[in-house]
Amino acid sequence: MNAPDHGEAAERQNLARILPAPGTPGMSPVRLQALEDNLMNQITRNHPAPVFAAAPASAPARAPRRTPRWSLVAAPLVAAAVAAVAVSFPGSEPRQGEDTTALSPVVKVEPASATGAAAFLGRAADAAARQQAPTAGADQFVYVESKVGFSHQVRQRTFDGPVELDAVHKRQVWLAQAPGRDGLIREGGDDITLHGSGPAEADPGTRASGSGVLTAAQIAALPTDPKVLLAEIHAETKGQAPGTNAAAFSWIGDTVAENIVPPKVMAALWRAAALIPGVQLVDDATDAAGRHGKAIAHVAAGERTEYIFDDRTHLFLGERSYLVKDTSAGKAGQLTSTTAVLSRGVVDAKGETPAAGATSS
Repeated sequence: MNAPDHGEAAERQNLARILPAPGTPGMSPVRLQALEDNLMNQITRNHPAPVFAAAPASAPARAPRRTPRWSLVAAPLVAAAVAAVAVSFPGSEPRQGEDTTALSPVVKVEPASATGAAAFLGRAADAAARQQAPTAGADQFVYVESKVGFSHQVRQRTFDGPVELDAVHKRQVWLAQAPGRDGLIREGGDDITLHGSGPAEADPGTRASGSGVLTAAQIAALPTDPKVLLAEIHAETKGQAPGTNAAAFSWIGDTVAENIVPPKVMAALWRAAALIPGVQLVDDATDAAGRHGKAIAHVAAGERTEYIFDDRTHLFLGERSYLVKDTSAGKAGQLTSTTAVLSRGVVDAKGETPAAGATSS
């Protein structure tokens, strides 16, 4: 009989062997590495014996945008890691077709400065407060259409090493608002069910089940005082990799990107972002649709995440992430994800799209 393996390398091998089938790529490999490092530290400190032997053989596949960057559901670290890793391995890259566009995998690392960041976010908040947003009923679905491009590990079923950017492609999301109701992602030629994407209970204060996506009602109930809101975000993301400030910054992006956010809450989110240490302003950034604008950025684990805004209207366009220094994932400038929000709306059924004139960007 072979002697049992021990140590961090064995834990990685065991985790890779028992993971469920991959879903849609979603998490930046750099953030995945940070999560995996955090996970291994927890295992070493709290679980000297192997802890993955009893993991279910066929956990339900989930397909978040690229996470939730870290789930809002209060779940054990190991469970969050398995859910995140399940959507990060290659093998499910979008098929090439009319909805895909090749994009250069390397971008220029633009200068960034804290000077002007808070003032710019203030203008973004003012612009958001002047907008109108549709209201989603309990029996309806929030619809978001985007262009997205994610990256995956070149070496399959590994946690580190070089990454490769997939072609930019169309993505449509239908988020259920009713308790326990399934949502839908249509991406790369596939329809993927979002199991239980509605809230666990009808109470707006209850976090969503399954994918951890907030409903429009839950977002509408968020505090509009930026300091109070940031404190709540920190409470939601406490202990999450790759660190307190980066997790809060990511939470804001995940909340804004694929949902309906009321104007007052959107304004509060951008003002809360201005209070996060390390936030910087980038004068030129490009989203997945090729639109240029200014960006608010934050760096963690050698990767910069940028939220891109139209330079004239100061409205949110999309985001991108790329390496700002050479790492095992690639050289500085390696693009790890890019998105562009094209439209949002409310529909009555999965698969429907809003009528012309009923969407907002």
